[in-house]
Amino acid sequence: MKKKENGFWLPIGLLGVLLLPLIFIGGVVLGLSFQTKLELTADSISSWVAALATVAIAVLTFILAMETWRLRAAQIEQIEELRREALRPNVEFYLHPAPASFQFINVHIENNGKGSAKNIKFDIKPDAIGENEKNERQLIAQLLSLNMLHNGIASLGSGKERRSFVFSFIEYAEKMGDAVFNIKVSVSISYEDVEGREYKSESLIDFSEFKGISEIGGGDPNHNIYKEIEKIRKVLEGAQTTMTSKRMNINTYSSEDRDAEREAMRRRFESTDD
Repeated sequence: MKKKENGFWLPIGLLGVLLLPLIFIGGVVLGLSFQTKLELTADSISSWVAALATVAIAVLTFILAMETWRLRAAQIEQIEELRREALRPNVEFYLHPAPASFQFINVHIENNGKGSAKNIKFDIKPDAIGENEKNERQLIAQLLSLNMLHNGIASLGSGKERRSFVFSFIEYAEKMGDAVFNIKVSVSISYEDVEGREYKSESLIDFSEFKGISEIGGGDPNHNIYKEIEKIRKVLEGAQTTMTSKRMNINTYSSEDRDAEREAMRRRFESTDD
């Protein structure tokens, strides 16, 4: 509102200042017309030319000043827009399979914007009222069991993420059958930037997208490596507990051992030839 008021009074004030010479010239001409008869002499003609030139310069100055003011206002608006974009958060909500297994579903909340998001709130509702509403409300209850979805998130920095396991898709399919693929839930997200400007975004959870999806390769490679390392650790721990000294005996094989082995092999061949 303050910017609009400044934008209104600035051109009005500038126009008033530039009209002062015109008002002065008009008053002088009006006063002379009442006192004496106006005659076009060489001096009067030069005075009129100077007056008209002054008016033309005043008009051109006013036009130039207005264009300069408009360019300045546009530049300020662009700078302000860039500043707002540098602080603008962008919060996304989606479901994704966990690395441990394709059937375990994690909820992900990400801030992909350039600024931090504050006071993040979630409003989760069934997508439509119908025969599948009971299943949709069951999913909503499962989601709201997470405190970060029920009470919201106070702050989430740029590039940061919150995630948590929320349900097993196979368990849902066993309980609901094919009706599980008809579940649709809308999630409305409201949040603020660091200066208190409010933003809103929406996400749609559609279980029909999971229909027909399969996985090959045994899951996430990083998780598989972790499981294999865990097995090796358990084997080493088991071997350590079987020894009374709690230490492992390691036999080393040096270069001297290799030379001795080669010499023994040479002697064996020589004795065979004889």
